[in-house]
Amino acid sequence: MRKQIAVAATAMALALSATTTAFAESKGYIISNWAPAMNNVDDSGCPNGRNAAAQEIMTYVLKNQGMPEDQIQKIVAPDAMTQDAFVEYGAMRGRKDGKAVNVYSHPTRVPDPQIKLESSKEGFGFNLDGKVGALDYTDPLTKQAGVDNVAARVFGCFDRTRATLEAPPGNWSYRWSHYMEGNSWLLEVKNNSDKPLNLQNEENVTVTFYRGMQIPMMNSSGYQRNVTYTIDPNTELKTLTTFKGKIKDGMFMSEVTPQFRMIASSRIQPIFDFKSARMRITFKEDGQLLGFVGGYMPIKMIYFPFGDYAMAAEYIGGMDVAGVYQALQKNADTDIDKVGKVRTRISQTYQYFAVPAYLIHQPKQ
Repeated sequence: MRKQIAVAATAMALALSATTTAFAESKGYIISNWAPAMNNVDDSGCPNGRNAAAQEIMTYVLKNQGMPEDQIQKIVAPDAMTQDAFVEYGAMRGRKDGKAVNVYSHPTRVPDPQIKLESSKEGFGFNLDGKVGALDYTDPLTKQAGVDNVAARVFGCFDRTRATLEAPPGNWSYRWSHYMEGNSWLLEVKNNSDKPLNLQNEENVTVTFYRGMQIPMMNSSGYQRNVTYTIDPNTELKTLTTFKGKIKDGMFMSEVTPQFRMIASSRIQPIFDFKSARMRITFKEDGQLLGFVGGYMPIKMIYFPFGDYAMAAEYIGGMDVAGVYQALQKNADTDIDKVGKVRTRISQTYQYFAVPAYLIHQPKQ
């Protein structure tokens, strides 16, 4: 009996030792905020003013339909205009084969409103193509030139989508918080070694995103630190979610990843699908992460939530939905559609914050 107890105790000690080593090799986090990386610190990037809001949008929509000016003014008067005006006059303003079509489903079936692009010199992201072009930024943190984040040009002069590093887009953050009420995104940093993970300098590092099986634990200041989350074992949710690279002076910089993909929600975006993706992470002294992911995103995925919100995006959001789509299409960077002969992906960078968490892996399903 004593011999059996001794053997069991030895086995347990070895298991605990192995567990301790495994934890030393990796570190887990939960994503607390994920948003488009915008750098609209002042109005210098919109020298010709901001893009049209709801009242202006409805005004030129009605003018394009040939409505007399006196009738237009009655509809767009501040004390009279409601979302119903966009339902009645805005939704079916597209034309296809001589027939009216829903503009939110057919955003190229109206005249291009020529939305104003943001024009500042600095913006977050990565030089994805190795070139320096007219629409490229210089990253204010890394000072890298030729940064490809053209989507930030498209959204930078709309009140609803303007933002900074410290203050992500308000409407986006609101939708993200509601999405996170039923989901959690997790992140794991591993050094592929039996040595303790060094967050200052490591040569062989893997960073992997996961979907969690529990909702985030919150406290009065935001996401609770050091909470345990179980990684969803669904293989579909763990495909194309990994970056490889190295940590130097407290910053992880990835190699080019052919594709990075996270399944999300129609309320924010159905799928985040980056091609030629790159990522960097700064490990902060307080244990939090600040990360950036950049690559080429399908314009239809970026557009989806705007088309989904439809007239609400125009009336409440103050954004010409068709104008957004057409600007994305005109300024897309890569991937030419063989049928329409237009580019289908545009460069975009997302920023995220994360706090420490404990992660539990489950058997594959």
